[in-house]
Amino acid sequence: MSSTVPDSVSASSFSIGSHGRAIPSIGFGTFQPDVNPTHDVADAVLRALHAGYRHIDTAWMYGDGDAERGVGEALRRWGGPREDVFIVTKLANAHHKPEDVLPALELSLKNLGVEYAPVAYERIGTGPDEWKTVRHPDRRPKMNMEATRRYTATWAAMEDLIPTGKVKEIGVSNFSIKKLEKLLHGARIPPVVNQVELHPYLPQDDLLAYCASHNIHVTAFSPLGGKPVAAVAANADVPGPLHSAAVTSVAQKRGITPAQVLLKWGLQRGTSVIPKAYTPLHILDNIAAATLPDLPREDVEAIDRAHVATGSVRYINPVKHWGFDIYNPSTPDPSEEP
Repeated sequence: MSSTVPDSVSASSFSIGSHGRAIPSIGFGTFQPDVNPTHDVADAVLRALHAGYRHIDTAWMYGDGDAERGVGEALRRWGGPREDVFIVTKLANAHHKPEDVLPALELSLKNLGVEYAPVAYERIGTGPDEWKTVRHPDRRPKMNMEATRRYTATWAAMEDLIPTGKVKEIGVSNFSIKKLEKLLHGARIPPVVNQVELHPYLPQDDLLAYCASHNIHVTAFSPLGGKPVAAVAANADVPGPLHSAAVTSVAQKRGITPAQVLLKWGLQRGTSVIPKAYTPLHILDNIAAATLPDLPREDVEAIDRAHVATGSVRYINPVKHWGFDIYNPSTPDPSEEP
């Protein structure tokens, strides 16, 4: 695969935070490593780097460091300047105790083979009981609910990472408006990004508007929908938005793929997107969406209405794994203080 890509692809980005740091508009996701995690991730990320991706999204909890190590291997094999690559990693749910935050970042940097990460995120969810997730016999994680509820204390430890120079910006993942309000109330450094599931079946318009009003950029994970591992899968019986009549109609009309339609729709909403791909064709098709002409208003509005027929569909929700639903405002949320 040629490593020569149009300048416009690599240059397509959004400005985040008060410093105006650029986050490339289309990133490469590494969630759910495959059968041979480190090897598969390394090969896929290497293809992505050669295709022009300069935003790589990963996390320690994607295979207990396997995905990060795969990214690190790809960077070494690629041989390009590390400072040109916008690497995002995330604090694992098992590392939410404030004293674990810095060691967790240092472990991620070691796995990645880099001296610093442009952005690190705090994930909302659950804080398992030990450094590496300890599980019940049925494979559900044992929870440390005190650490889970004290996500503002975890955030304070995240803020302390900035002076170390080991991370340039900090953000969050899976934060609702309620949790963002609580976090912002006492934050010294506000998050620059909130990474959440977003696609036409889960547009999250209110959350998107709230983040925009507080200068928080939104990155869309699972922008194509998807069927993740069983532990976090939800609505597996609902075909993804790639199969939406509105999406396939626009794709046929514009001569592009349904995936490109979905990615372009996300970009035009002002969100960066991080699709996962493995084959060279899908990797190239996805990043090409950055330089496609904007979808006309009537196409965008048709896609906006796609969720009317399906209702809100969330494909990643570990409610069965955790035993409670952090996304449903009408049910009790044990991740919040009583």
